[in-house]
Amino acid sequence: MVVKNMFIFTFLFFILSIFVIVQAAPNSNITLSIVPGVLQTDIMDNNKVPVSAPTVALGNKNFSFDCQNGSNSATGNLGTNTQRVYVINPHAANNGWTLTIAATGSPTALWQNTSATQFFDFNDPTSSGCTDGSDADSRAGQLTIDPSVATITTDCLSCTLSGISLGSSASFNQGVTDSITLINAAAISDDAWRGYATGIGLSQTIPAEQAVDNYYINMTLTVTAI
Repeated sequence: MVVKNMFIFTFLFFILSIFVIVQAAPNSNITLSIVPGVLQTDIMDNNKVPVSAPTVALGNKNFSFDCQNGSNSATGNLGTNTQRVYVINPHAANNGWTLTIAATGSPTALWQNTSATQFFDFNDPTSSGCTDGSDADSRAGQLTIDPSVATITTDCLSCTLSGISLGSSASFNQGVTDSITLINAAAISDDAWRGYATGIGLSQTIPAEQAVDNYYINMTLTVTAI
């Protein structure tokens, strides 16, 4: 009789153990963390696809025996509908950021033709770019960038323009103004923000008697967290 009772007790304990195990199994948790991304800038088209070789074409200028500056400068726009100047801040810069532009090849860079036989400057302020100054390149010319005439557009659901401002018109001046601010984002700006600029004004002084040819200069955009 004692043996039988022990058997019944053992059997009930086994059944209860299975019940507890079966009941506990569905309680597993699935976890996921969303973490900040990387602050970045890029040139993208209207489908948000990066442009592999972005190019800004200034208007053609005729050969001239005189310096072409002011209203006679070569002009154009950085940022079009198919080449938008993007900044993407996925909670990476919570105290704000700045977007700047500078010559890729350092302040000593020059406009040059394809064969690198003809040059002119982008950051010589002497006579508003018409005369070579104290730098070592013996070239005249100056590039002015005016972000204040641009348009900023956001393309995310929660993004606003609060705390976002355009930079002021400025001219490159070697050793003094080697980079120009295009956009400022203050600390009150959205920590999660994506948007782009179009219509940033460009104006380049052309020195007198600059040789007929096609010229280029490389520029780099940089976004920096504050």
